Amino acid sequence: MQHLKPAPQPDAPPRPRLVCFVNGIFATGIGGGDIYFSYIARAALEAGYPLHFFGGHALKLYLERQGFPPNLTLTDRHIAKLGNVASLPGQFRLLRDFARRLRGSFARLDEVGPDDLAYAMSDYWFDTLPLIRCRARAKILYLGMMAPSLREVLFKGRADVTPARLPALYYWMSQQLSLRWFRRVPGGIVTYSHPEMREYLLRFGYQPHQLVYVPNGSDVLVADGVPPQPKQFDLAWTGRVHPQKGIDDLLATLSWLKIQIPDFRAVIIGKSRDALEPVIRSMGLADHVTFSGLVSEEEKFRLLKCSRVFAMPSRYESWGIVIGEALVAGVPVVAYRLGCYPSVFGDALRYVTPFDVEAFKRSVEEEIRRQRAGVNYLDALDQVALKKRLSWQSAQDNFRAVLNGNLKSAKR
Repeated sequence: MQHLKPAPQPDAPPRPRLVCFVNGIFATGIGGGDIYFSYIARAALEAGYPLHFFGGHALKLYLERQGFPPNLTLTDRHIAKLGNVASLPGQFRLLRDFARRLRGSFARLDEVGPDDLAYAMSDYWFDTLPLIRCRARAKILYLGMMAPSLREVLFKGRADVTPARLPALYYWMSQQLSLRWFRRVPGGIVTYSHPEMREYLLRFGYQPHQLVYVPNGSDVLVADGVPPQPKQFDLAWTGRVHPQKGIDDLLATLSWLKIQIPDFRAVIIGKSRDALEPVIRSMGLADHVTFSGLVSEEEKFRLLKCSRVFAMPSRYESWGIVIGEALVAGVPVVAYRLGCYPSVFGDALRYVTPFDVEAFKRSVEEEIRRQRAGVNYLDALDQVALKKRLSWQSAQDNFRAVLNGNLKSAKR
């Protein structure tokens, strides 16, 4: 694969390096945060900033797949065999794995100079501590999701808090320490991906000028490059197989629609096939549900455009990238009215009272029937403005403004 290079900037002095601490990538899979980082890194390259990365061998594979320049300071010796990281022993193995990359970063931190810009792609300690301690004068910390509060951890007050509570307690403690320590960094900037995070950061003592909104996004260019498709599926869904994602509500909805909708068909997009296909088969839904497996971005948007409704029964989200992807593909979305959605998606969703599964099933059914009748509520919205607001281009423009502003600050 040809490596991406910084774009030449005519009539402008050379840009400084952007050093990115990316110690959180520990396996070959890609999550939402990794997708976000790929667009942010591309924004820097397109603005002419050379990239250098601190991370492990899993990051090395990620950079190769994404076509990024191989400018990498390795912070571990190999990809660890961690087994089931969701188990309690696996959590401790993962903690040790992060710690070894932190040590590897500290061992070579002198490679970062005062004229570099430095960026931590997460608010976890294994990225923020090297960011804080490096010599770069301009430093940027990314906040992608608010950790549950201590009360939510103790009383399991949020859907992503597991019964064991230990991972959530660790997440809360890590975010508390990172944000409090980074607040003391002179000139430090925090970029955040959701509007409600601004008030959260102000409560930590950050000043408004230190905070910049750099949202998640959707690949509008790829979506627009896929032509309209004949409708093959009534419902589409993609996501992780996790109670947080409302999997039980999704399965209940599929069973309901099989009975209520003649010739009902659904597609499940992504890598959830191994976990969900046996369940779908046991529920007698095998003839009604198609699994795509992992697909390209173009094929993902083609499958979305082949669908009438995107169902999102998630019980907690920090933004909702898959919702944005459905909307830019012109697919109506039915979702529980989570607090994070209205400020991002406004009236572009069909909201259901959390977590009324009976109401959710009926709302999805009604939307499918409208779609079969040729009625799409998105047609009444300004879809050009919606796509612009939800595009990665908007996020990248915001991040380039952060880089340019930090460059000016560092020169003073």
